[in-house]
Amino acid sequence: MQMFCNYWVTIGFFCILAVSQVRADVDSESNLADSSEREMRMEVRAKRRLIQSSSSTSRTEVNQALIQKLPQGGEISLPKLISTTSPGVVAGPFGQMFFRGNHGNIQYQIDGVQLPESPSNTLGQAFSPRNIEQMDVITGGFPAEYGLRLSGVVDIRTKSGPETPSGEVELNYGTYQSISPHLLYGGSNEKGDLHYFFSLNYFQTDRGIDTPQPESVDQQNQGGSESIHNRANGDSEFAKIDWQADNQNKVSFLVYHAYSRFQIPNYPSSFDPNSPFFSDHSHGLMVYGCSHGHDHGPSLVYRPSDTDDAQAETNAFTQVSWRHTFSEKEFLQLTPYYKYSQIVVTADRENDLVTAPGGAQSIYGSQATSFSMNRHINNLGLKGDYSLRPSAIHRIKLGFQLQGSQADGSYSVERSLDGSQSTLLDGSSTTGYFQSIYLQDDYTLAQPLVLNLGLRFDATQFRFSGLSTSDSLLQPRVGMNYSLTDSTQLHVFYGKFFQPSAVENLRTTFNALHMKPEPYDIQAEKDDYYEAGIAQQLGKTQVAQLNFYYKDAVNMLDEAQLLNTSLSQPYNYAVGFGYGAELSLKGKLTEDWSQFVNYSYTIAKGKGISGGAWAMNEPVSDSYQFLDHVQVHTANMGVTYAKNFWWWTGQGAYGSGLRTGEEKEISLPSHFTFDTTLGYEFHGDHWWSKMRVSGDVLNILDNRYPITLGNGFNGSHYAAGRQFFIRLAKYL
Repeated sequence: MQMFCNYWVTIGFFCILAVSQVRADVDSESNLADSSEREMRMEVRAKRRLIQSSSSTSRTEVNQALIQKLPQGGEISLPKLISTTSPGVVAGPFGQMFFRGNHGNIQYQIDGVQLPESPSNTLGQAFSPRNIEQMDVITGGFPAEYGLRLSGVVDIRTKSGPETPSGEVELNYGTYQSISPHLLYGGSNEKGDLHYFFSLNYFQTDRGIDTPQPESVDQQNQGGSESIHNRANGDSEFAKIDWQADNQNKVSFLVYHAYSRFQIPNYPSSFDPNSPFFSDHSHGLMVYGCSHGHDHGPSLVYRPSDTDDAQAETNAFTQVSWRHTFSEKEFLQLTPYYKYSQIVVTADRENDLVTAPGGAQSIYGSQATSFSMNRHINNLGLKGDYSLRPSAIHRIKLGFQLQGSQADGSYSVERSLDGSQSTLLDGSSTTGYFQSIYLQDDYTLAQPLVLNLGLRFDATQFRFSGLSTSDSLLQPRVGMNYSLTDSTQLHVFYGKFFQPSAVENLRTTFNALHMKPEPYDIQAEKDDYYEAGIAQQLGKTQVAQLNFYYKDAVNMLDEAQLLNTSLSQPYNYAVGFGYGAELSLKGKLTEDWSQFVNYSYTIAKGKGISGGAWAMNEPVSDSYQFLDHVQVHTANMGVTYAKNFWWWTGQGAYGSGLRTGEEKEISLPSHFTFDTTLGYEFHGDHWWSKMRVSGDVLNILDNRYPITLGNGFNGSHYAAGRQFFIRLAKYL
């Protein structure tokens, strides 16, 4: 009852929108070959039936046309693109995203293949928005074809070469000495059976990740304007070849590589190491103007401003897909894939081990630590999907995925404690195997009623630190879509989810730092997931959707940071739950104006601990507590005007604040941010024709709000202030 009372504002707003509904003519889609490109899609569109497959799925679509008209355009990071255009997604520090109150476990799919994991938490993005043709952000109601990583699914269809060879070159420059040139080009051969596309990009900036310092030791609800030792640079390359061998066989080859290097930001030299800000338990932390001591382990550790710690990342991914079409109603696709990931953390030992005169302690009770790492993961897998439409009322899909992963390399932690020094070395190897198989059917019982019936089985085996573990789960999934009218659609969903922990296991390192005598290991999270929603077409061009969800979890996964690095390790709450609501409104206001508005309400709590105790500095409460990555109220909105080669977009975002405090009982200050862009494309016969110029202003109000305070990587993180960018492009 309490959960539904919290939604009264949301329901009231939705009801007001529903009053203006206008019915639309509809017709159905039944061609299997066409649907295979973006099949299993839930959409509400003018002049189309609301009965679509995957009726239970909560989905937001983003295409390249929208990306180009947003602030930063194709230069926008993938996490920011998702968190500013989708409901139910909260932006965290250094590019993290939290879907519906979950920490991590995000699944990225590239042209239908699940992207294997990188080592632990990385600072770079999984994929570049420049190479995206269309992206579906799926936040709930996952049919049986989706498994293993189910906090959210980011389903990406990449660009392919056009019929006529063309491309663009672009140069971006802006605040913090940010510069990013890129080149895109694609085309096809004369016969038209071979298409190719490639992109090259380089970037550098003096503000690579979110800074740790507040405006001053007395004002910690506002971030500082400086960015100390925070340069980042890197490059990315992408190539895709599509070959239509004959009418029945198509082969696609894809390769993606990205390298990035990030300096780890420091506090300014003006910060006095004797300040209470660096004292035991971080008594200087201020939230809403009230001092709050974090007795569970301070992480505000003094280091000289010239400390030179850095993190470098490499990711390389390739896949080859063969699709054979037996008929218009039957096809098979097989895709072998491989991914290599590496993280290298370089330590500045001399400065890392400097202890503040005030006697500051870092987390884990050590006076100072110096951490270095060279770790990599190799992933090799095979995915297969068979689709069949035996009749107009059935759409059957059967598939499997097999993957082997191995993490190798070394960690080194040197620490100073009470004047003495000790060194921990960890070169343990972790091997993981994944097997998945599923069967699902979109079954049309009657014209207004469609069932999505599915069954999935996942199994895992891990070997690490002399231990072997295995787990599995059979997961029924049932979704129902019912069309009340041509413009009103209801859906409900129930499913069991199985979410194993990451392959990489830092058990030895965490255990040695915490000196836990009897650690117990990470379990797979197992959920019962419920969802219900309504989609309402408003007029001919607007769509409103309202979704409710509830998750009951056993061994709920969360993550803990390793020292003051970005590296994290999962652990399990014994039990947990999450629930919330999402409201969205999107579409065209007029021929020239379009908009979207998203709001989400999220609650997620856990209690007890059932796995990964060695990742925790002290016991977890036996009572339910908020998860630190929960933001109760989140909203984003955007308005775009486009006419006669001009475009303008304004975007806004609101958050009620992530959690902090010993029991996560405190919500950080709420925040608003606004971004805007203005652009124009030149046409005609002049030398400047086929050029595009645009300017962006980010965080117009210069709100450097705290993202996190006193927990996690480098203790605290603050959002960037006001920034200006200009982008100049030339079509080829």
